[in-house]
Amino acid sequence: MTITAQRLRARLEESDFDDVGDGFWEAEFYALGSECELFFAAPSSDAALAFRATVFDWLAEFEARCSRFLPDSELSLINANAGKDWTAIDPQVEMLLDLCDHYHFVTEGAFDATSLPLSRLWDWKRQHDALPSAEEIATAKKVIGWKQIQRAPGRVFLPIEGMMLDFGGVGKEFAVDYLRQLAIGSGIEHVMIDLGGDISVHGEPPEGGGWYIGLEDPAKQDRAYCGIRLRSGGAVATSGDYRRCFQFEGRTYGHILDCRTGWPVCNGTRAVSVIAPRCTTAGVLSTSAMIIGGQDAIAMLERMPHVQGCLWRNARLYETRGFRRNVLPQGWDLD
Repeated sequence: MTITAQRLRARLEESDFDDVGDGFWEAEFYALGSECELFFAAPSSDAALAFRATVFDWLAEFEARCSRFLPDSELSLINANAGKDWTAIDPQVEMLLDLCDHYHFVTEGAFDATSLPLSRLWDWKRQHDALPSAEEIATAKKVIGWKQIQRAPGRVFLPIEGMMLDFGGVGKEFAVDYLRQLAIGSGIEHVMIDLGGDISVHGEPPEGGGWYIGLEDPAKQDRAYCGIRLRSGGAVATSGDYRRCFQFEGRTYGHILDCRTGWPVCNGTRAVSVIAPRCTTAGVLSTSAMIIGGQDAIAMLERMPHVQGCLWRNARLYETRGFRRNVLPQGWDLD
């Protein structure tokens, strides 16, 4: 384990961990830039601690390798070598690149993992005294384009200096899917993994009947506009423009960017939630649907097998044909 991974692992160890009864355990922690929760069944405290340790070990290694915010990560090295040299990559990074390639094709370019130059230009975390200029946007767009990336087994090359990869929109979701499989492989029969609202489940909660998940109302973020039931093997992810955003001259600019225009998404779509067998699928499609927007986004989701979703656009809710089958009756969240 690298020094960075050791530091991340030590931080995870400081998190809360509780026996919540009925043989279930709950860990609340911060990882991958998000508030996270692990809720699972285990036959004993020793088994619960062992599984939590397995999860934390993997998460620390994954974040140390794939975070663009860590200067010594493998992803940062790939970006630093842009226009200069090939970079040897870990098999998991190669899997992430495969996913980026697949979803770039599936979404007809709406999802593009080379969009980091634009993300830095529109950084929602800093104070903006002015919006990026047309020249700055044009310069950033010149080094964006997934199809320009060169790959060979075990290595990758960004051919233009200034090109940058970012696993946002796919990395955290990949981690959710991986941890679900890790739980199954560890003999955990019932588990919910929630990494910053990207959720996957296996088995049943203590009360049975599927896992109840609230979908946040983009206009009233302290409440859910509806609840859904996730069955074992299901996942859900939500993308929106109302949390990670900044204000400038009375207008809101979200963190989801359209590489075609170089601007934050501005098509009236506020939020998209997608239910799918894999969290990676749900996450990429929810982000891409935000970019596409409206009925065209719903049409894209309709084309995807085993996928359901809904989106808010101009205060109106749009849904795929089968989405309502997952919605809980009103009052589902009342004690």
